[in-house]
Amino acid sequence: MSNRTDLRGDRADNRWNNSWSGWARPGWGAARPWNTGWYGGSGGWGWWNVRPVGWGLATLATGAVIAAAVDDAIEAEVTTITVPDTSYELYYPSVAPEGPYGVSFTVNTGTSAVEMTADCQEGLLDGRVPQTAEEAQLLNAACSVAFGE
Repeated sequence: MSNRTDLRGDRADNRWNNSWSGWARPGWGAARPWNTGWYGGSGGWGWWNVRPVGWGLATLATGAVIAAAVDDAIEAEVTTITVPDTSYELYYPSVAPEGPYGVSFTVNTGTSAVEMTADCQEGLLDGRVPQTAEEAQLLNAACSVAFGE
């Protein structure tokens, strides 16, 4: 009996374990190790009522749309989701809480992977109000993955 087959299986398991955060797996919504369920979108962001009009944006992607994208990615064993209506790819296993309302995460901008932070309660991306509709969608997606229902 050869050990080669066993080693291949072990390597495949290690790649899976090293690629995925402990919560980024089927049933991920309940597996997140921090408080969830309070984030309901842009309703409380002071800047929200003014900026979207200029961007031609009526609403942000719903939590259900983002959750479905994560579910699909987990099923396909990929570690990114395309943020709705953007060219961004959110590396969802990187999403981690920063205090009760903040989150850190990594996003592929199309040219590089960038580490970012968001304040989901104030609606800030890297400490500032989003400047584009794409940035608002990214902020919403990261907050939905972290704290959405």
